[in-house]
Order: sequence, then structure tokens, then C-alpha cells
Amino acid sequence: MEYIYILKLIATVIFGLILGFLSSIPVGAVQLEVIKKTISGHKKPAIATALGSATSDLIYGLLVLFGFGRFLVREDFQLLIYSLGIIVLSYVMFKSLKDRSYELQENKQIKYKKRFSFLTGFTIAITNPGMIIWWFVGFQLFVDLNMFTEITNTIKGLFVFSGAFGLALYLTLVAVILSRYQESFSERFLYRANIIFVVVLSCLILYFIIKLISLIFGFSLSI
Repeated sequence: MEYIYILKLIATVIFGLILGFLSSIPVGAVQLEVIKKTISGHKKPAIATALGSATSDLIYGLLVLFGFGRFLVREDFQLLIYSLGIIVLSYVMFKSLKDRSYELQENKQIKYKKRFSFLTGFTIAITNPGMIIWWFVGFQLFVDLNMFTEITNTIKGLFVFSGAFGLALYLTLVAVILSRYQESFSERFLYRANIIFVVVLSCLILYFIIKLISLIFGFSLSI
């Protein structure tokens, strides 16, 4: 019986890894930030950004699975998150525009600090309320497997940590793979990639503004 229990714990880790991996595939602000840093030749700051994002999602997962899920979906909390999201993404967009003009100057290289990159990944991810829903849905899928008669705190913790690790693993793999081929990216490509990044950030900021207005004035929004 103990052998079977260990196998189930291993299955829990694998399930969490897969869910975390899949959750990070859709392109978002964090993924674009990782890609931008990597193709610009800054692999370590890119990985630091990925770890910051995973840390944020880990916190969300722990809060959801250990009884704070209802608090996270409260309207006042959502107002705070969307407001913070507008501020953080606006700063990231401003930094990208600054980097874009900096790239036009010869003999100069943009520098990214690993600690600041970690904080950037963390703050971008913390302003993504969609991760709350992902943890709810992902954990419900896990529960529906009926592997355990009782879902203990140990199992919950194992699921959350493996899910966050899966997310970090995907973003880190993206950074490592792109780093190998960074020499094939031309200056023009990097310049255009930064423009695309700014456009996507602008769309995300606009979405956050619309969501914030909808919460304040009480009308429904479906996108």
C-alpha cells in the first residue's frame, strides 16, 4: 500500500508539471519579456524573469489551495490587481520604448540586472488574475482523478510546487533554446520584436483599463 501511495505522489508531481508547463505556453507579457531578453543576449536575466513569474504563480497557488481562493476573487482585490497591472505593464512598456531608442545608438549595449529581472517577472505575473482561475480549474482536474481518498495539505503543497516548477521549466527552456540561436537574430529583427512587444503590452494595458472601468461602474465585460 505504501508503494502505491508513493506512485500516486509521483503521479501528482507529473500531473502538476504538465499543467504548469501547459499553462505557460500561451504567449503573454512574461513570455515576451523572457524572449526579448534572451534574443538580446541576456540569458541569465531572462531565466531570472521566468523564476520571478513562477514564484508569483506559486504564491497564488498556495493561497488558492489553502483557503484564500474566495478572497482572491473579491471585487476589491480585483480592483487592486488590475490597478497594479496597469502601473506595472506601463512601466515595462516605457522601459521597452527606452531600450528601443537605446538600440539605435551604436556601441552601446542594454544591461539587465538579474535581481531586477526577477522582480519584473514577479510583478508582471502577480497582476495576472487569470492564474487564480487556472489553479482552481487545474486542481479540480486533479481531484477528479480520484487518486486519493483524502487530499491532505502535503498533497496540495506537492501539487502547487510541481505546477510552479513546470511553469518555470517551460520559460527556462525557451530562454535556453533561444540563447543557442541568438546569433542568428539580426539587429532589424530585434528592433521589430521590441516594437511587437510594445504593441502587445499596449493591448494588455488597454484590456486592464477596460476591466478596471467595468468593475468600478458595474457593467459586465466579456472578451
